[in-house]
Amino acid sequence: MKSEATSKKWTFFRTVPLAIILLISVRYLFDEDPYNDGLGWIMMILFWLYKGLFDLIEDKRNGHKKSMIGNAIFVFAAAGVLVWQIGTYLAG
Repeated sequence: MKSEATSKKWTFFRTVPLAIILLISVRYLFDEDPYNDGLGWIMMILFWLYKGLFDLIEDKRNGHKKSMIGNAIFVFAAAGVLVWQIGTYLAG
């Protein structure tokens, strides 16, 4: 019973923020102001970073080492691109 409640909680904390981040990204990418496109791409990178982080945790929990290493590389790369894009967005 405890694992079922934890599973529902895990799914909620994974799905709801991903949907919110994706909707914010789509809103900024497809609005009329071209200056918001950078913010839309930052939110899209944040979406993939968040998803990759949850996939990394899930792979670690299930013992999939090769997939876990791939997700770790993906998360570190996405974090680097996110920091770089935030820096260029704030500087420009």
